[in-house]
Amino acid sequence: MRDGKCKWLRFALIPAAVLVFVGWAQLRARPADDKPADKAREADATAIRQSAVEFTEAFNKGDAKAVAALFTENAENREADGRTVVGRAGIEKAYAEFFKANPVAKIDVLIQSIRFPAKDMAVEEGLARVTISPKDLPRSTHYVVVHSREGGQWKMALSAEGGVGQYYLEDLDWLLGDWGTTIKDQTVKFSFTRDPKKAFITGTFTRIPAGKQPISGSIRIALDPETGRIRSWGFEDDGTHSQSLWSCDGKSWILDAKGVLPDGTPAGERIILQRAGADAITWRSIDRVAGNDKLPDTTPMRLTRLAAPKQ
Repeated sequence: MRDGKCKWLRFALIPAAVLVFVGWAQLRARPADDKPADKAREADATAIRQSAVEFTEAFNKGDAKAVAALFTENAENREADGRTVVGRAGIEKAYAEFFKANPVAKIDVLIQSIRFPAKDMAVEEGLARVTISPKDLPRSTHYVVVHSREGGQWKMALSAEGGVGQYYLEDLDWLLGDWGTTIKDQTVKFSFTRDPKKAFITGTFTRIPAGKQPISGSIRIALDPETGRIRSWGFEDDGTHSQSLWSCDGKSWILDAKGVLPDGTPAGERIILQRAGADAITWRSIDRVAGNDKLPDTTPMRLTRLAAPKQ
């Protein structure tokens, strides 16, 4: 973890500590469109996408040899401290060390663009999201891979990471889907979906006390382009509304929320959201205030996944 935020890397190598591949410090993702402008290159783009699939499968199996086989003989991986791992053998060794230290690590590769500056050269850009264990939060970075065609096959010749320490809305994709729990005499349900243009995550919640009318509300989560931070806006059906600034300490997402109650009283709280497993989360509210009154912290509420997100 770097800068105390939930970020990670595409081509991750961890001998003893995390080494994040850095190429362009100010790298920004291109629009999410991996279809080349030249339709004649679509077959090549398909081969590049297949390479990403093979990389993902090899990484998730912990197969360093299979990962290294996707690189050219003299490929380069650029690390955060300025060093460069050169050559397929060195890359295999580095990945073997990473997989030994992190045996259940998983990666998702989210391709955002593929370009062809030359006949036998391709540039792939996107996000890489790594989860070290089911209870750890995913961490993402932007990546750039330069592919070279050798003997009719596309191989990775150069890989580099950027955007370390930044926030990505994709780091919350694990939250998508339906969640629920029963606490004493009430049922609580949460549901999170990604909007079609992927600019927001929309959430709804319902609390159903036994024998009483349901209490419901909604939340919208987005990456603030002005600050580069994740923000959310919440609205309850009784008129309560709030705004939250999200941050991450590596194990928890922390929502600093300020709002207004239906009678105009200002209120605030800090919500601690943790991943308790692949299909479980905990939600707790602390530092709660309403006007001049300090309210007690809530006990952690554990919710389990009821349904996976719709694709």
